[in-house]
Amino acid sequence: MQKSLIIARLIGPVLSAIGIGMLVNQPAYREMAAQFLGGLPFIYFSGILGLVAGLYILNVHNVWTPDWRSAVTAVGWFLTCVGAFRIIAPQFSSFVGSAIVANGGFFVGAGIVLLTLGGFITFKGYMA
Repeated sequence: MQKSLIIARLIGPVLSAIGIGMLVNQPAYREMAAQFLGGLPFIYFSGILGLVAGLYILNVHNVWTPDWRSAVTAVGWFLTCVGAFRIIAPQFSSFVGSAIVANGGFFVGAGIVLLTLGGFITFKGYMA
């Protein structure tokens, strides 16, 4: 349980901050996404960071239980899969990402999901 709390206290506020940023500053996030997706080295490097972060979470916290700790494990698996995908196929990642970001409601939807998930994980991490 202690590892779950530590990881939740780290990733929860980060996800919440990103979600708030996406909701209140959509033009800047859209511009950052366009610049990011235009540079394959950025995609590759973010893949390395995502893969390392995801594998770290899974190595210390691969817990599937019927409570909030499974959300932490799910974040680890998501980071691992996205990171590996960005390393293996950076051009395709750019193509897919550009199509997703072009959708007008992407940043609103992603912001709501990240803020909700981050808020939930933060609450569980600090209120336990």
